[in-house]
Amino acid sequence: MMFLAGITIPIVSSIQSNSRKGITSAQISQMELAIRQFESDFGVFPPDDYRTSVTPLSLGGISIPTDDDLDTASKCLAFFLGCKFTFSSASFNGVYGPYIEFKKSQISGMGVNFADDTADLSIEGINATREVFQYKDPFGSFYSYDSSSPSYNVASFDIYSFGPDKIDSFGTETSDDITNW
Repeated sequence: MMFLAGITIPIVSSIQSNSRKGITSAQISQMELAIRQFESDFGVFPPDDYRTSVTPLSLGGISIPTDDDLDTASKCLAFFLGCKFTFSSASFNGVYGPYIEFKKSQISGMGVNFADDTADLSIEGINATREVFQYKDPFGSFYSYDSSSPSYNVASFDIYSFGPDKIDSFGTETSDDITNW
C-alpha cells in the first residue's frame, strides 16, 4: 500500500503542477489581449509604475490621477486592466475598460484605496470598490510585468510568472518561469 502511495502522490502532484502551468499560460495570453486593447484605447501600454513621480496617462485631455499606492507592476496590471474609466467633459466623453474581469481567487487586496475621481473622470475599481489589488498567478505569486524597459519583447512588454518554484528567475530559459516570450 505504501508503495502505491509513493507512486501516486508524485504523479498527482505533477498533474496539478502541469494544470497550473497551463492556466498560467492562458492567463498571460488573456493579459496580452487586454493590454493590446488598452493600448488601442490609450495609445500606450499600461504603465508598470504609476506613482506621483511619473507622467499621468490622459485621454481626451483628461488625466488619470497618479497614486503612490500603484507602485508595483502587478498593482498597475490589476488597476489599468480591471477598472472602468468614465471620461465626461464638455470636449470628451467615453467609457473604457474593464479589459479583464478578475476572479476573486486571482486578486489580493492591499487594504488601501486608489486616488479619488476628478471632475471629468470617474473610476470604478474591481468589484465596484476603490481598493488597490494585485494580480496573482495560480501558484500564489504576483505576476511580473515590464512595459517601461522590457528585456525580451523590447518593442512591447514582458509578462511572466515565477512558476511552480515561486522563485523569480527573470524568465531565463533554464528556469520554470512562465513567460510571454
